[in-house]
Amino acid sequence: MGLYQDNFAGLSELERLAAMAHDPVRVHEIGADQWPLTMMACGLMASNDEEKLEENFDIYDIFVAKTSVAARKSSLIQLSRFIAGRKGEGWKSMIPYATNELDAALSRKAATYVATLAQPFPTEPLAGVQELVTRLLKDDFVPTTLLDAVLSMADMRVLPLLQPLLELDSDRVEEFLDELETTPNRLSIAFVLLALETYPTLAESVTDALCRMAPLSPVILDLALPVPTWAFEKPTPQPLHGWTPSEYFARMLPELQPHLDADQLQRVREAFKA
Repeated sequence: MGLYQDNFAGLSELERLAAMAHDPVRVHEIGADQWPLTMMACGLMASNDEEKLEENFDIYDIFVAKTSVAARKSSLIQLSRFIAGRKGEGWKSMIPYATNELDAALSRKAATYVATLAQPFPTEPLAGVQELVTRLLKDDFVPTTLLDAVLSMADMRVLPLLQPLLELDSDRVEEFLDELETTPNRLSIAFVLLALETYPTLAESVTDALCRMAPLSPVILDLALPVPTWAFEKPTPQPLHGWTPSEYFARMLPELQPHLDADQLQRVREAFKA
């Protein structure tokens, strides 16, 4: 007998779909067109319950198998709008979209929503960022897209929260660097340079990361980001400073020279057109 088999009549549609998804028998009765709403329902019902939230990771894997990327993106966008309208309530419902999504762009988008829509706490004003970092720390299989999203915020308030990631073993830090796909900004470059300072042996990975990042933006920005975005009438990022790539290469050079060889240094110089 299914977990909620006798109670469907008295449940709302969201509760009914969430119940079906958590029922190993009924889950396979959910149609492809029902899955986007079902995943939203599962997330919202479990957003304040860590144990149920963990169950949603397995459910998200079924969601991926049953739907297209476009359907999952639509589900995420609807969910984010609902959460913004509720001033961040239920923000943890988006975590499975970030951690278990196979499409990198969609995973990155979900992680960005987690970082920018999470309800702040007195001791954690950037609670969403802290959540993403915590998951990167405790699970080697969490995708680097979470770090991409955080670094793309370009807000230096984030940097202290990232320090624990650089205290992991060098293999994990190297994995971060090798998989990094983020824009060049003051925050993202600062993180890469701190990785180089912490692990000079990762000079080649640092070189590759900087060269991948460099062409992705014509300006290296330092931003003040309105977080959470729903708390602002017009949540527009405020540029604090901007540099051309060549100007920023000059800023980086003293930190690069002690660790990069001549070939690596030249590759970075060319990437930043300095």
